[in-house]
Amino acid sequence: MRISTLAATCAVLALLSNAAIAQSTSDTAASQAAPATSKADARQHNRQLSKAVRHALHSTKGLTSSNIAVLVKGGTVSLVGTVPDSKQIDVAGDVAKRVPQVSDVDNRLIVEEEGAQ
Repeated sequence: MRISTLAATCAVLALLSNAAIAQSTSDTAASQAAPATSKADARQHNRQLSKAVRHALHSTKGLTSSNIAVLVKGGTVSLVGTVPDSKQIDVAGDVAKRVPQVSDVDNRLIVEEEGAQ
């Protein structure tokens, strides 16, 4: 009787462990599918935020934004490029900070050298 009880217990444990393995495999497949969608969503959000910042920069009177590149990752905006004078570096950073959904601005703008084209 003890042997049959032990055999029955082993059989139940084997069935439960197979169910757990099957569940963890399906959970893994589901979790792998989710990041692909979230990565695409993140890229789309980055593009939209970049466009909004570029629009804000181009719409700002007195700011020469033609040599400013806008890079976005998450909510962080990086401004890279050149401006004619140092005042415009601060103006561009302030404009970017005021755009909705911008969490941080990495302002890497520099003053354009004299005679540079």
